[in-house]
Amino acid sequence: MTLIAYALLAFNLSIVLTAQVVESHHLPKTCQCPQAKIKVRGRFSNFTVTPKGPSCLQDEIIVTRQKNNNPVCLSPEGDQGKRLLECWQRMQKDGKGNKECLRQLNPRQRKRIQAKPTVTT
Repeated sequence: MTLIAYALLAFNLSIVLTAQVVESHHLPKTCQCPQAKIKVRGRFSNFTVTPKGPSCLQDEIIVTRQKNNNPVCLSPEGDQGKRLLECWQRMQKDGKGNKECLRQLNPRQRKRIQAKPTVTT
């Protein structure tokens, strides 16, 4: 009986010594924006985009409001976020800065430009 116990012990020990230890790398979800707004009112002084990756499964847009310099998370699923994200992607391809996406005309200026008659000579 002890011979069988020693044989089982030796067998288990050989399995333990030959097994490889597998380390798993688990990256927790570490998004900077746990909650994002669909729309942010007011002008932006700056914004940053963090593309989705292994640490966060969605794109993140953080805008800085011109009024109080507070960072606000903007949802990339809303209309405002989609436009800003598309502009940011175009600027990345062209090698331009983020400020190009922030330049927008206010509604009064847009109406004046559209209403201005074109002069042809």
